Amino acid sequence: MTEEQGFSEKSSIGWLGGKYKGEMKDNLPHGSGKFLLPSGAGYSGEWQMGRPHGSGTMRYADGAFYRGDFYNGKPHGYGIYSSPDGRKKTGFWKNGQFAGAVDEPDRTAEKSAHYADKRPATAGQHGEPAIDVQNISYWYNNLQAVKEISFQVNPGEILGFLGPNGAGKSTTIKVLTGQLALQEGRAQILGRDIGREDPVLQAQIGVTFEEKNLYLEMTALENLDFFASLFGLRHVDTMAALRRVGLADRARDRVSGYSKGMRQRLMIARAFINRPKVLFLDEPTDGLDPVTAAEIRKTIKEEAKRGAAVLLTTHNMFEADELSDRVAFINEGEIVALDTAEDLKLKYGKRSVLVRLREGGKVREINLPLEGGKASARLSELAASPNLLTIHTEEATLEAIFIRLTGRGLAG
Repeated sequence: MTEEQGFSEKSSIGWLGGKYKGEMKDNLPHGSGKFLLPSGAGYSGEWQMGRPHGSGTMRYADGAFYRGDFYNGKPHGYGIYSSPDGRKKTGFWKNGQFAGAVDEPDRTAEKSAHYADKRPATAGQHGEPAIDVQNISYWYNNLQAVKEISFQVNPGEILGFLGPNGAGKSTTIKVLTGQLALQEGRAQILGRDIGREDPVLQAQIGVTFEEKNLYLEMTALENLDFFASLFGLRHVDTMAALRRVGLADRARDRVSGYSKGMRQRLMIARAFINRPKVLFLDEPTDGLDPVTAAEIRKTIKEEAKRGAAVLLTTHNMFEADELSDRVAFINEGEIVALDTAEDLKLKYGKRSVLVRLREGGKVREINLPLEGGKASARLSELAASPNLLTIHTEEATLEAIFIRLTGRGLAG
């Protein structure tokens, strides 16, 4: 947009008793922007000459919200309205009034013609991200748990969401997987907008939750066979899937007799059963012993190598460092850093080595910074000493970097 067209990007003004931030034309919201009133009500999305027009989210002072299509300031088109008590109306709207649910027979053709996203779920094959998140937010009543975060995950990449409990990690996954309604911002998975019932997309994702939503009176084999049938899969080697997570010897036992760790392993096997293109793994090794956790991390790497995009939430620094191609530090609902673990360590850490020498029957430790021209000579001198015991490189841990950026620990 140009000055000649009357647009100015990212303007921030007082407007109608509230605050507007975004694109403008002729001193009115026009384009993409966000408007917020002191009551908490507001609108985020597309504007046309001062009115919501296009796709966006309207929040009301009583806690209700509408997400969907707008025309001339009113809900018009496909959208979802959630009342303060959580009840929803999903379907078509006309001039601000609910016109009918999506499953009404006489509206099926209308939905197909005007609102359905017909693109196949094949994003990522030509360089597009498999997960594309732009400025999403989520509130629990007046508490904003996720604050306008943006990130992308490419096919074959593991992005680690690293943060303490309550930082917004699980809420983000729940929004992206449809467990919670997207309230603000935009997100696409495999090139398709989230927030609608989309069987094509759901068939190509795998999810593990903190909550173990398994059928306890079924055996492990029966659980996997049932979930495979939901994807329309036949002749799936469910025993091989259980063998992969170390449950083959308990395959025919009821899940009600499983320990917490065994149920977690079954959740992992279920997430992989349909060979998904996108994996959402929420604390995947929580409750597992070290040996089993190592095996699960190995299978996650295998899934990424196969081409799956993986979004992994964890507060386990070691796990994030071992698995992730990139890590995002999330704290109090905001992403405070996003980069490779190596680059974060180089940016925020110190390069040094710890040299241990035995002198006079005692062990002496020397911490030698590797910055500056004299470091190499001094290190060579110490390495040649007959009293040398060990030399260890020292670098900042992800835990230390997180504390430096946020002032709090990952376990907090």
